[in-house]
Amino acid sequence: MTPPPSEPAPLFVGVQPRLPGVLNRWNWLLRPIAAERMAAMRIAVAVAALIDIGIVTLPQFAVYFSEAGLGGPDVYPSRFRSGHHYWSLLRVLPAAWGPAALMSVWALAAVALLVGFRPLVSGLVCWACAVSFWNINYGLCNGGDQVRNALFLGVAFGCSGAVWGVESVRSRAEGRAVLVPGWPAKVLLVQLACVYVFSGVYKLLSPGWQTGYVMYFVNHDLEWCLTPNLSPYLPVFIHRLSAWVAVGWELAFPLLIAFRRSRAFALWLGVLFHALTLFTLEVGHFATYSLAFYVLFVPWERYRGYFAARPRST
Repeated sequence: MTPPPSEPAPLFVGVQPRLPGVLNRWNWLLRPIAAERMAAMRIAVAVAALIDIGIVTLPQFAVYFSEAGLGGPDVYPSRFRSGHHYWSLLRVLPAAWGPAALMSVWALAAVALLVGFRPLVSGLVCWACAVSFWNINYGLCNGGDQVRNALFLGVAFGCSGAVWGVESVRSRAEGRAVLVPGWPAKVLLVQLACVYVFSGVYKLLSPGWQTGYVMYFVNHDLEWCLTPNLSPYLPVFIHRLSAWVAVGWELAFPLLIAFRRSRAFALWLGVLFHALTLFTLEVGHFATYSLAFYVLFVPWERYRGYFAARPRST
């Protein structure tokens, strides 16, 4: 019997960093990942950015960022004082038309990111625009802005346009799998784990979170809750339980994802957590950008040849 033909070697796209000493042999950090995962996250981040721009920002744009409203380049001058390294392109653009022009550039870059056109450049442009608006009026910001800015850098440097984009290398891959550097995704994972852990530690120090009653009051607060009319239908214990589960999951997240048997549980619980906060709490765009990151964990490479294997209809 003839042995089955071996699969062709995958096509690697990107540049691996040269790290000092033993770090250069750190397989977990440097191991390549399927290009489909970074491409899916690129698309999800672009969609989240367009939602951020079109639904969250534009309706109140003049109020938040114009000199006639609550914005302008000097609304928070102390942020740019000597000794600080914050910056914003809106500090050098004319206040009359600079914010509108930069927002237009951001929207165009997000569309370019969505279709995979020059993802390195479009991702960096999205990052520069996001940081500029974040620093000029940081009173509007929440944890979602930090996640958003990190995700833009991740998809910019993660070769996220290798597949599923207008500049895809699939045409020259000749049926081979496409791999990209894994370190951008791993760095984002570490950062997300740190966000969860330190958030959990902060909550654990609060008596309101220790007793669990904080979620009872939040879910009945007209400023925080999007569904205060539904909250009275839940028993008080359910509100308290949700607080305890959230704290426990955040603190245990790095440990849970480190083991294969508990990884799926941790990730699905994270998706549920962010989906619930998206539709029930006023948390800005923290939920949408966090859900965009979770797209990375879907094994998209399993469906690589699905459409190619289907017979074409005549």
